[in-house]
Parts: sequence; C-alpha cells; structure tokens
Amino acid sequence: MKKEIDALGFLSKIIDEDITPGKVVRARRLSLGLTQKDLAELTGMQPTFISSVENDKRAIGVHSALKLAVAIGLHPTSILFPNGVEMDKELQEIERKRKSLIKKAS
Repeated sequence: MKKEIDALGFLSKIIDEDITPGKVVRARRLSLGLTQKDLAELTGMQPTFISSVENDKRAIGVHSALKLAVAIGLHPTSILFPNGVEMDKELQEIERKRKSLIKKAS
C-alpha cells in the first residue's frame, strides 16, 4: 500500500464530472494509495468486480457498498447516493401523506 493522500482531496478529481458510485470508489481508493488488489483483499471481492464497479459497468448493491465503504472509510450512502436523493413527485406525495397521517395520529 502507498502512503495515504489527503482524505478529501479525492473529491476534486470528480467534482466537475457526473458523480457515480464507481467514480467515488475509485477516487477514494486512489486517494488512500490503495490498488484494486488491496481493496479486493480487504473486502473479499474479486478485483474484476471492483474494476467493473469503478468503470460503471456493474451496478453496486447495498451489501457490496457497505463492504467497500468500510474498506475505504466512507459512509455507504456516499457510494449508493453520490448525488444525494432527489425528491421526485412520487416521493413528495409519500412525504405529504406521512405528515398528514402523523398529524391525525397526534
């Protein structure tokens, strides 16, 4: 393993691009000076899987995101939702219903 680079500096490499889970994983891994092989050894995942994730050729599930997040010192939501969660009309309606239901119950 190489010497760890500035922990937040990795963000500058992806800030002007579309942020994807794979780009977050790759940028953070590189900022820590880790190879894909290092990450594979830490997580028990195959290096080919990590490469596929980093190159946005494979979607990542919750369990894999958790393992990768722990290995690279991030919260899993930063991998699963790198752009945050957008409240579309369906989610806004669910939120409205929840508030109404809670208001009725109290």
